[in-house]
Amino acid sequence: MEKSVLLQRFTGFCKNLNSTDRIALIYHGDADGFSSGLIAAKAVESITGKKPVVVCHFEYGDRAQGRKIVSLMRKKKVNKVLIMDIGIDSAPHSMAEKFCFEQCLVIDHHQMCRDLNSEKMVFLKAEFFTDKDPSSYVTSKFAFDLFNEVTDVGGLDWLVCIGIIGDMNLRNWQEFIQKTIEKRNVSLTWLYRFVELIAGVEVMAEDKIEQLFWQFYNAKDPSDVLESGFKKYLEQFREEKEELVRAFDGKAEPFPELELFFYDIKAKHENIKSYVVNEISEMHPNSTVILLQYLGGGRVRFSARRQDFKVRMNDLLVEATKGIPEATAGGHVPAAAGSVPKQFAGQFKKNVIKILGEKYGVQKSRE
Repeated sequence: MEKSVLLQRFTGFCKNLNSTDRIALIYHGDADGFSSGLIAAKAVESITGKKPVVVCHFEYGDRAQGRKIVSLMRKKKVNKVLIMDIGIDSAPHSMAEKFCFEQCLVIDHHQMCRDLNSEKMVFLKAEFFTDKDPSSYVTSKFAFDLFNEVTDVGGLDWLVCIGIIGDMNLRNWQEFIQKTIEKRNVSLTWLYRFVELIAGVEVMAEDKIEQLFWQFYNAKDPSDVLESGFKKYLEQFREEKEELVRAFDGKAEPFPELELFFYDIKAKHENIKSYVVNEISEMHPNSTVILLQYLGGGRVRFSARRQDFKVRMNDLLVEATKGIPEATAGGHVPAAAGSVPKQFAGQFKKNVIKILGEKYGVQKSRE
């Protein structure tokens, strides 16, 4: 669909919002999803005079959480839904349809699996709006640009910076971040503190993410958030993350001929894997690093990173999960994630080794 047509559909969706609507906001719980959710919520209130009646974070692939959210939206008699930074197009059709309700707006920068635009759904992917890799057009910046077309959200530039930093896209938006820093007379370190605060709560106290959301939303001064009661989770987060990073050298399974590391962890908190693999990937930018986290419920979640773009992480994980029942996979070129049933973790690894073996011309791969 043409960019101009999509912009018209977006504008029409926003102009049709009114005070009688019961709006739900669903966002990814990482820094980019969190920030884009705040931008969307502020825009909704600016347009309608009311806040969303339901605000929930959603972790990609968590079917049980998805069912709970849908049930809550029905209970609250939601008629319109905004979904931020979640690749619902990679989920089964039935899941996407359950989130739709009367009308639905999706703003996302993950690689598109299928176009969900319909009469009921305005489906906006970054790749419709940029010639660059869509992973660099983080959802917080994408949403900021879109909503500025219909209402003034210019004062939320600091939230955009949090999303950019959280999605490791600093180098692509240096000018925007520098202008924000100068405008607000703050530092890059100040912005990083927000990213780490969001990470700390997401990992150590996931059930409090919505409380943190409203702390941000209602703060008269952004710095008030940094001095709130949520900062106590930071030290716990740092301690657990650093322990797992330090253990990498002794516990990771290296495949030097494939420029590949597998690292299996059993962490106390399930959301920590992304932050651990991010730090390890910065230490090994020219290698594919795949971290697998074994959870309850019979599933294994994994995150893959590679900073030199030599191997596309999203394509690698999608290909490696083909044929595995109830598998999920998706993301960006440098960063992707997914999950498989626990009994298929070994098969997933073998698939990765086979795919990279073919790419690197390595005939014999280890079992």
